[in-house]
Amino acid sequence: KEATDRFEEFAQMLCVEAGKPIADARGEVKRMIITFELAAEEATRLYGEFQPLDISEKSSGYSGIVRRFPVGTISMISPFNFPLNLVAHKVAPAIAAGCPFVLKPASKTPLGALILGDILSKDPLLPEGAFSILPCTRDAADLLTTDERFKLLTFTGSPSVGWKMKSRAGKKKVVLELGGNAACVVDELVPNLEAVVSQVIHGAFYQSGQSCISVQRLFVNDSIYDVFRSALVEQVSALKAGGPSDPQVF
Repeated sequence: KEATDRFEEFAQMLCVEAGKPIADARGEVKRMIITFELAAEEATRLYGEFQPLDISEKSSGYSGIVRRFPVGTISMISPFNFPLNLVAHKVAPAIAAGCPFVLKPASKTPLGALILGDILSKDPLLPEGAFSILPCTRDAADLLTTDERFKLLTFTGSPSVGWKMKSRAGKKKVVLELGGNAACVVDELVPNLEAVVSQVIHGAFYQSGQSCISVQRLFVNDSIYDVFRSALVEQVSALKAGGPSDPQVF
């Protein structure tokens, strides 16, 4: 509830700290809140499994029960481009599963994580010491990768950094969400070319392309190439640049 009450504070903070257009900042705050709501719902559905094992005379009457347990303390490292939502993707499931965590937010955009930590610190259901939020340099955070007391490392960022961290993580489980090289293919069968152009522009230019799923390569069928290119240039030229607090800025 407090996150909802502080909705505009979160959005304005994103706009000022990360330079995210205010419309997109408000969208990210909404996604963060939804992520926590979904995690709270899933916390009530962490069921185990029952498995019959009586597949032969020898195992007659046998059955198996599978229970799920928290993996243990988690180390988390989040990126700068979605400093609220990608933090929520790590923190909310960890809380739902009952795992304590240490989070290192991106060095240039730590404020959202710290505000979120302020909210979580007031939750009477979270025990003292359930989490830490630790803004620090990459070198200072090295123990988040190597310390064996952590049982899982989750990192979102570049492939070169992520794979190196995995090689140094020891026996702990590792979850990586790394940058992509997304391509878009436009064929001659598209029913509405203008709508497709708009979608491509959003995918390519949204947040200045600072998204792991941004459109980075574009393949257009020869038969519609000229028309597509003209429409693309026209729509891109109409995009408004400027201060991120302006709701019309893309």
